[in-house]
Amino acid sequence: MGIIFDLDQTLIESHTAEALRRARNWTVVYGMVPQLSPFEGIHELLTELDNSSVPYGIVTSSPSSYCSRVINHWKWNVRCTVCYHDTTRKKPHPDPINLAVSKLGVPREAVISIGDDPNDILASRSAGVASAGVLWGARNRHALIDSKPDFLFETTAEMAAFLRERYIP
Repeated sequence: MGIIFDLDQTLIESHTAEALRRARNWTVVYGMVPQLSPFEGIHELLTELDNSSVPYGIVTSSPSSYCSRVINHWKWNVRCTVCYHDTTRKKPHPDPINLAVSKLGVPREAVISIGDDPNDILASRSAGVASAGVLWGARNRHALIDSKPDFLFETTAEMAAFLRERYIP
């Protein structure tokens, strides 16, 4: 079993930095990292995954310098990351998900990819892994629902219960 998470608006509440991220004002964004908090229950879920030896990774459209700062700040034990510069083709293309599956070392049939954007769902589907949409951080809830993820979660608690039932031994 393996889990791939999107980072922004899936694991962490980062909407306050979104305009700066889009403007690529990374120096200011890096200073904001301590204020970008995990959504409720996420930190505990990732700790539970660590304690259960369930491999998980992050696939993000952000640069690795930003992703690693967030991971290090929250002391997450992420098995792998696939960031903006790691693949030529970005989500919704399957390359980032395929690279994460390879890095996790888990058969793709045993992987679920979780994100807040239709591009996360499209990339997952194209890569042949199960997809899950999360509504708590979705900028466009209707577009996420219309992308028809295999699973859809309204709350982090709902997602955590699902993962505990199916992915955590």
